[in-house]
Amino acid sequence: MDYLFGIVVLLCGAVQPGRGAEPKHNVPRLKLSYKEMLESSNLVTFNGLANSSSYDTFLLDEERGRLLVGAEDHIFSFDLVNINRDHKQIAWPATPSKRDECKWAGKDLGKECTNFIRVLQPYNQTHLYICGTGAFHPICAFLEMGKRAEDNIFRLASHFENGRGKSPYDPKMLSASLLIDGELYSGTSADFMGRDFAIFRTLGDHHPIRTEQHDSRWLNELIRSQLFSCSGVEFPSVPLNQAPPPPSTATTTATTNPNPTQHH
Repeated sequence: MDYLFGIVVLLCGAVQPGRGAEPKHNVPRLKLSYKEMLESSNLVTFNGLANSSSYDTFLLDEERGRLLVGAEDHIFSFDLVNINRDHKQIAWPATPSKRDECKWAGKDLGKECTNFIRVLQPYNQTHLYICGTGAFHPICAFLEMGKRAEDNIFRLASHFENGRGKSPYDPKMLSASLLIDGELYSGTSADFMGRDFAIFRTLGDHHPIRTEQHDSRWLNELIRSQLFSCSGVEFPSVPLNQAPPPPSTATTTATTNPNPTQHH
């Protein structure tokens, strides 16, 4: 449980960056104003896609020299030197049936009933684990990257997993996630209405657990307003209902290519 508490503290830092740290730790290596960027001769602009938006989730992959970006219905891989050179993209929209269900539930078909990518986490040397809102039906999958940049692989697995407790339902909800030693820790909402906020541990060899259900006195404030201090909070082990398929199934059926090999 001490280990889970440590993960919670890390998640708190992910949701509310810089809180509790000395100012010197919050200074970026390079700082440019928007005006300075526009005036820079080295500025390279990516104008996005007509059918995508919300370029909100980022993962820096320095080993391969790539920047991974999660957006609406798409995952992008950009060259770190020039984002318009050799960029790759994968379309991952919500299914028509899930979009219809989302619309029937009263959500906006164009603005909410799509798949907003909210989780981009390294799983091992060759794969990422990614999740999206899935038109208010959270969904996850493995993304194969290859071991080296020269492999030139960027492929989404054909096997999808239930993303409940990993990604928020609502694209407007804040969330945070970390994948450590094959286990995914997520601070997110766990229901359609966005009322049940919790920290979850999924994947890996252990049984999925979560913080106590419907006790949102602290986590609700943490994610919604980022004003809560995480010190002194206890985290009971409560089994996660409606858990996704066992991790062994996920790792062996995630792709038709060789199974992901855990990297320590």
